[in-house]
Amino acid sequence: MRSLLSCVVAGLLLAAVPLGAQGVVTGTVTDPSGRPLSGVLVLVDGTSIRTATDKGLYRAVNVPAGARALTFRYIGYQPVTKTVTVENGRTATLDVKLTEAITALSAIQVRGQVVGQASALNQQRTAPTIASVIDNELVGRLPDPNMAEALARVPGIAVLRDQGEGRFVQIRGTSPNFNGMSVNGLRLATPEQNSRQLPMDIVPSDQASQIQVSKTLTPDMDADAIGGNVNIVTRTARANQPLFNVTAAGGQNQLGGGLLANLGLNAGKRFGASQKFGAMIGGTYYRNDRASQNVEGDWCSQTRNCGVGSSVTSLDAPNLFEYRDYPQVDRLRTGVNGTLDYLLANNGKLFLRGSWNQFNDDEIRARARFRFRGGSGSRWTQVTADSGTTTGSQFDRDIRLRKVLQDIYTAQLGGEHYGAGGTAFDWAVGMSRATENRPGALTMGFRQSNMTLGYNFADADRPRAYVVTGSLDDPARFGFNSLANEVRDTRDEDLSAKLNASLPVQFGAFSGTLKGGVAARLKDRANIQTTTNYTSALGTNSLGATGATLMGLLTTETAGRTIFDGDYNFGRTFDPVRMREFIAANPNAFTVNQLSSATTSAGASFKVKENVYAGYLMATLDAGAWRLVPGVRVEATQVENTGNVVRLNTAGSALAEPIRETTATGSYVNVFPSINATYRVGEYTNIKAAITTALVRPQFGDMVPYVNVQVGQQTASIGNPDLKATTAINYDVMVEHYFTNVGFVSVGAFAKSLDNFIFATARARTADDAVGPDATQIVQPVNGPTATLYGFELAWQQNFTFLPGVLKSLGVNANYTRITSTADIPGRGREGADSPIPEQAPQAGNIGLFFDRGPVSLRVGGNYSGAFVSTISAISPDADTRTKARFQVDASGSVQLRPGMKLFGEFINLSNTPLRAYVGGRQNRGGGGDDPSYEFYKPWGMLGIKIER
Repeated sequence: MRSLLSCVVAGLLLAAVPLGAQGVVTGTVTDPSGRPLSGVLVLVDGTSIRTATDKGLYRAVNVPAGARALTFRYIGYQPVTKTVTVENGRTATLDVKLTEAITALSAIQVRGQVVGQASALNQQRTAPTIASVIDNELVGRLPDPNMAEALARVPGIAVLRDQGEGRFVQIRGTSPNFNGMSVNGLRLATPEQNSRQLPMDIVPSDQASQIQVSKTLTPDMDADAIGGNVNIVTRTARANQPLFNVTAAGGQNQLGGGLLANLGLNAGKRFGASQKFGAMIGGTYYRNDRASQNVEGDWCSQTRNCGVGSSVTSLDAPNLFEYRDYPQVDRLRTGVNGTLDYLLANNGKLFLRGSWNQFNDDEIRARARFRFRGGSGSRWTQVTADSGTTTGSQFDRDIRLRKVLQDIYTAQLGGEHYGAGGTAFDWAVGMSRATENRPGALTMGFRQSNMTLGYNFADADRPRAYVVTGSLDDPARFGFNSLANEVRDTRDEDLSAKLNASLPVQFGAFSGTLKGGVAARLKDRANIQTTTNYTSALGTNSLGATGATLMGLLTTETAGRTIFDGDYNFGRTFDPVRMREFIAANPNAFTVNQLSSATTSAGASFKVKENVYAGYLMATLDAGAWRLVPGVRVEATQVENTGNVVRLNTAGSALAEPIRETTATGSYVNVFPSINATYRVGEYTNIKAAITTALVRPQFGDMVPYVNVQVGQQTASIGNPDLKATTAINYDVMVEHYFTNVGFVSVGAFAKSLDNFIFATARARTADDAVGPDATQIVQPVNGPTATLYGFELAWQQNFTFLPGVLKSLGVNANYTRITSTADIPGRGREGADSPIPEQAPQAGNIGLFFDRGPVSLRVGGNYSGAFVSTISAISPDADTRTKARFQVDASGSVQLRPGMKLFGEFINLSNTPLRAYVGGRQNRGGGGDDPSYEFYKPWGMLGIKIER
């Protein structure tokens, strides 16, 4: 199929020939208030020529000389036809103002909401790809404080959550690692340690003028986006309409009572008599002092030496069960963005854009840990399939103090230039820099040993563990066990440049443009981690404490705390403030474990250099009701990855050789043919189809040539610098119909065929593996043969203006996506069985009802994400982790106090929906790794005021 597609695309491109001198028509299209309109369909009557406005500007090329009538069509307004005289080789200007609204819209009096809705739908209708668009005035319709939350409302998109907030985006069920994220076309670097996925909760939603989700790609877009690409378009100063918006709101989290605060400002204006110079600046401050509580489980398998008898299966024997209390999850998002632009002749321009966004997460976590497999003498007595006791076990209490700072910076300088004969030329140079800094994550732990513990997991919603022999929370029974301090510095820098040019062409009955360009993106990435692990020895200190008495001296609680509204007795734990003060005052009381510190630090540190050079050729061809966009892109990738080799001696007591760096280099070239097609059945109905190709390069942490082994761990890991990029052929079709009263309905289907899918595999250690006495197996990422993904997507958005009376003010916004995937993943227990693609949500959907009348606007929305496999275990399918289905209800409302000023309220997670996960196919076997069995948040909300001028 890839070869056939390449031949078709090549034939279309080679057949296109440049046109002789013809005319160009350009201009602006605005609404009655002078606001520029995007997505206006511009048709040159009597020809197949069509184009669409972008921020109010349009440019029609190949226009035959003479008097020509142009028709302007925009959902929500009556069509307008104007005449202009076109001369060969010259540019004619025709500005249009749409003034006659569709009569039915008069029933809806909250104009800002409808204006935003119309803008988004018109851009979606005229897009050359299968796409979804959100306008900035739509983002605020439901309480979506960050970009991930806003995207969760889009058809075909689900989000992964962290501490109850949307964080990573799944497009059409694909892993967040499979998607591209950009700002104004500039690819964003990521602060994540090992992966390419971008945490979208860093970016506040109100920074966007619009959000464009391209579910099919064109050759002028980066190819590394199998799922699709999200492009955030920031605001630009508008002609004749200075902009000034202020938001101020405050509220409270129900769990923990923490503060919610939201401050925002956007201001922009064009200057001078001709308004050629424009400036726009915006800023955001969003504080969310949260809390959460969860329980987590981990399960034995025979390969982990749990001491489980052969009659007890891996999921019948708990390895570990934890109560977790996060009394402080203080999150602060701040951001600034700005744009300067200068208009040139023929609607060309120069621009300078920049942004900075920071996510500050200051967290305290307390854990109570039932370590069933706590000692070599641990033994299980199974009472029922879901309950039992263990002897020789351990119980830990620890507290972690962690602060994370993530920053993303962007800067972009560029220009757009247009010739009188229809030629166009644009360029841009940019920088994207992302960092994550953990200045010191302190974790102190205490342990009680030789215990008898019990468990009962029959109730999946409330799994239980308890102490039979020993004490749940007597500080005198817990001895000092561990102290660790992790300092991490992740840096990801991209330098990029691109150059594009286009000219008018003719291909038989088709006319349009031929466009080509070159681009480069140079990545320099490093993750440096310094972990200091300490032994359980405690020396002389300011409190005169011994290992046996320290927890008591740090404990201030006289009664044990509870979590989950009293359902769990968490017990007493020590004070985090006293802990921090004690560590700061007594740095010499602790003894560094040199071997553990060195191996842990080396195993998490690496460097990546990745340079991507690209070139493409594409055409946009129109004939009658058809538009074809064929093209081909070529990307050459060069990589240089540096990791550390860690090897232990046979006893595991020392390094077998000094830790050393190792570097691997490689290069490869990929060709990406594609074709997008649109057929206009009528003015308001489109059929869109596409066959495209794309790739995802290996994750940073996978392709580094490291060897990592930790003392006491049963699994060692090694990187794989020979990994190939995962490639895909994508098939898409969509039928969409738009309503004149601003709405639409669509149905689509899609399929993706993936090659060289990457997964983790495990093998038994060999005599040549210098991994010490504890590691029994080696885990390494490898390329699998194939994977497939297919599904369908439905969407419906409508204002009920056809209903009588007050019912005219009602509307609905609903969408649903169903996805199925299978991956050929060889490995233990998987022979002959298909596994789903990890992090592939099989279902995603939204249902929203809204009411707009007079000064009142009300919204309620439900967001659904289906159950999915979050991690594929390298050991056994029984250890695969699954995230349960989730449905969350949010609501918002506003009242206009006076023109340009409204009072609003936002209420999130009114359904008090938890996050759930389980292991294998048994829903009462929760968690696994860091996935919570049950994480609990409660609702939160705020009230505020918005001023819009």
